[in-house]
Amino acid sequence: MTPDRSARPVADTPRPLRLPRFDRTRLENGLQVEFAPRPGVPEVSIRLVIEAGATTESTDKRGTSELVARLLTEGSEERSAIDMARWLDRLGASFDASAGFETCSISMHVLPDVLDEALEFLAHAIIRPTFPENDFDRLRDERLDEIERQRDDPATVADHALIHELYGNGLYGRPIGGTRETVSAIGRDDVIEFHGDRYGADGALLIACGDVDHDRLIAAARQHLGGWSGAVDREPPPEPPEVGGGDVVLIDRPDSPQAELRIATIGVSYGTEDHHAITVANAILGGLFNSRINMNLREDKGWTYGARSAFRFRRGAGPFVARTAVETGVTAEAFREMLTEIETMREELVSPEELELARHALTLSLPLQFEGAVQITRKVSRQRIYDLPDDYWEAYRERIEAVTADEIRDVCRRYLSSERLTLLTVTDAEAVRAGLEPLGNLEVRPAS
Repeated sequence: MTPDRSARPVADTPRPLRLPRFDRTRLENGLQVEFAPRPGVPEVSIRLVIEAGATTESTDKRGTSELVARLLTEGSEERSAIDMARWLDRLGASFDASAGFETCSISMHVLPDVLDEALEFLAHAIIRPTFPENDFDRLRDERLDEIERQRDDPATVADHALIHELYGNGLYGRPIGGTRETVSAIGRDDVIEFHGDRYGADGALLIACGDVDHDRLIAAARQHLGGWSGAVDREPPPEPPEVGGGDVVLIDRPDSPQAELRIATIGVSYGTEDHHAITVANAILGGLFNSRINMNLREDKGWTYGARSAFRFRRGAGPFVARTAVETGVTAEAFREMLTEIETMREELVSPEELELARHALTLSLPLQFEGAVQITRKVSRQRIYDLPDDYWEAYRERIEAVTADEIRDVCRRYLSSERLTLLTVTDAEAVRAGLEPLGNLEVRPAS
């Protein structure tokens, strides 16, 4: 019998979400350790969260936190950078360190047999790095080269210009990795000072999950990290700036055949009471492949490979951004279509079919997001960084399924009203200026 491919398959019964329980131990030096056993799978995921993100830097030296993260394995008091690399290779472990706005996260993925030595490696990296001058100069130059290359990427130009348009010189108004000016101003002494000020045991969190015994993990943590000292307080989130809107920013890129489009505003922080309604609303608007703006611009109009939107939740109010790239000739028309979709979300109730599809997309795949130890520690670290309740993921499905069409319309009216929205594009100004003028207060700027 030939299946009917015109009808969408019926969603299966949701799989129950069973999460491991994390035991919490506070070491004598203040380091918080959380561990969940996961027997039967030969792996251990370790994630160390330190209050050393971009919001803790001085504004004129933005990028320091990322440079420190990149330099952690470039040599310790006992081992050179080459020794550290060989050590990690012998362990067969992965190591990653990167800074976000709020924190620096350092992760390792290892076999259970080498857990003790992996924690010893971690201790060398975070407690006793020496930041050799030659390696500092090399990595800072590499970062400056990255920034220079990004100036030729229209998408990155649009993203950086957009956050500055929304947040000005505030903490969220500059890229996490810094700018050419701020990174150039960073010296080795700044890196050493930042590490000394922000890398402290009391205030840090070590999360581990895998096929090891709890007592063994705690003993190894005490042995290798117990000598780590220092206390670090959490920085308060930045106050949200005054929300503007109605402007159209056109960054001129002469002769560009393509346009990067952004529609944005100040959003909300994690933990807002309408968090789940916002999540479902965005899924319908632009968070899924079959969202409204993607189906309109990609499937109906054929103008783009993809259009997306997202609320970027942070400790402070992160941005809402709808984004796409189209041929320059349809820039104004694409903006109008996106604005129409946002307006429709404000004015009309979403259909029961759309609501059901969004709920299923957000909840049915949830168990798959907790299949591996790495996924589990990543999810739990997000809970801790943003002070989400312990039952956040267990209650997620129920709260998503409880969202109503009226709540979706309400949050779109509250956060996506037309007077809050800023439009920005990077493209050939002469080709699109006339079409953009009716959309708002047009400002044309040269590409920097």
